[in-house]
Amino acid sequence: MLIVVLIDIIVAASLIIAGRRFVESALPLFAFYLVLLPHESRLVIPGGFDVSTDRVAIIVMLGLFILRRVDRRPGGIPFARLIWFNIACGLCSTIGSLSIATSAKLLIGQIVEYYLLYFMIVRVVSNRRTIYNVMLAMAMAMGVCCVCGLFESYARWSILSVFPSNLWVTYGRATTPLYIEWGRGLRIRSTFPHPILFGDALAMMIPIVVYLLTISKSKVQWVLLWLVLILSCWAIYKTSSRGPWIVAAGSCILLFVMFTNRVRKYLIGIAFVACLVLVTRPGIWQTVGNLYESTLDPSSVVGSSYQYRDAVAQAVRDAVGQSTGRLAFGYGLGTFRELGLEMNFLNGWHRWHTCDNNWALFLYETGYVGLLGTAMLLFKPLLMMIRSYWKIRGPERHWLGVLFISVGGFYFSLLSVAGYDWGQQGFMLWIVIGLSVVYPRLLEKSRDPGSSPVAPLRRLLPQTETLGAKLIYG
Repeated sequence: MLIVVLIDIIVAASLIIAGRRFVESALPLFAFYLVLLPHESRLVIPGGFDVSTDRVAIIVMLGLFILRRVDRRPGGIPFARLIWFNIACGLCSTIGSLSIATSAKLLIGQIVEYYLLYFMIVRVVSNRRTIYNVMLAMAMAMGVCCVCGLFESYARWSILSVFPSNLWVTYGRATTPLYIEWGRGLRIRSTFPHPILFGDALAMMIPIVVYLLTISKSKVQWVLLWLVLILSCWAIYKTSSRGPWIVAAGSCILLFVMFTNRVRKYLIGIAFVACLVLVTRPGIWQTVGNLYESTLDPSSVVGSSYQYRDAVAQAVRDAVGQSTGRLAFGYGLGTFRELGLEMNFLNGWHRWHTCDNNWALFLYETGYVGLLGTAMLLFKPLLMMIRSYWKIRGPERHWLGVLFISVGGFYFSLLSVAGYDWGQQGFMLWIVIGLSVVYPRLLEKSRDPGSSPVAPLRRLLPQTETLGAKLIYG
């Protein structure tokens, strides 16, 4: 446990130092930690809440938020009513849960880790430079994760092995954090609980990294971003996850359609290099082709995992339809993973503990009322992004278009994995949602002739140049 305590101390001390004058100055470093730090970095308290490093970081930021003066931002907290409605649905689900303790812990965890995170971002961010620096920090964190993936792939060593073995998330009969699957071989996961979760996080960040490349004026930063992009493309291939591949490809197509600046130039260059790699390394194309053929073969391991997505959705619908209470509020948060669900799949009835369809998981754990509330909460920010994108004129709207593509891709990936509250990509989602809410407000404020953003920019500039970044406005 010494390594976990040491990491907690480093994280807490560095955030306090970064936010010693302004809380906003610590946000990029805070985002970097939330993306990078694994689930294994935690202190287990039997019968209580695990003290994970990401929770330590959130508590420190909350302390800074309370102790440091934060100017009140104009307007309320967007989507506050939907958040309260989801909390109410979670409470109703917890009351009738198959495991009240598990559901209560997960509900409190979502309130603290997601909704409180969102609240602080909306209240703290006062400058567009902070938004770009936060996204740059997230991109750099994913770059570090990709480097960890290099060690997994070529040295057969996982960074997760530095943590106590009782904290490892392993699969099957594995005795190491390495994920080796029959039919697909080694699939890298870096600091994420599962390869597909790592792939989903990469798919979220790839369009953001491409956009950051187009607005970067620093040569060092430009080189680092290209390195992150190249490593991300390599890493998403090495996850051997079909969903992230589809999301990444679809995101690049949307980028090409929605943008007319250097984004298209870079995407054409990336496509050319990808084709060149496929020609010079036919094994890569063969691997992709074999995975596609296996997906269509229900008798294979890969094909059965594809069939499982539909089977679990149908089993969940049947399960919640057994009573009016379950139909409305489900079986309780976290109960699927803890207690499992009896399903008729693979020629027999078996109890399954993984729900590889997060929308079906929302239905099972919170019922149709909770599913409706969650869908409204998640899709309303998405609609706001695309509306603001069409409403705003000029290059400033590009940022909202990128966030729309990133978030929309993540929602699509939830069809193939329960990744909303499992892995760092949940933090990434709510960071992006928070920034997408703040960004239009800052644009409106900067265009107000009665306000002058020059003074606060000069005041914040020394603290917001995190990770050596100097980003220009979009």
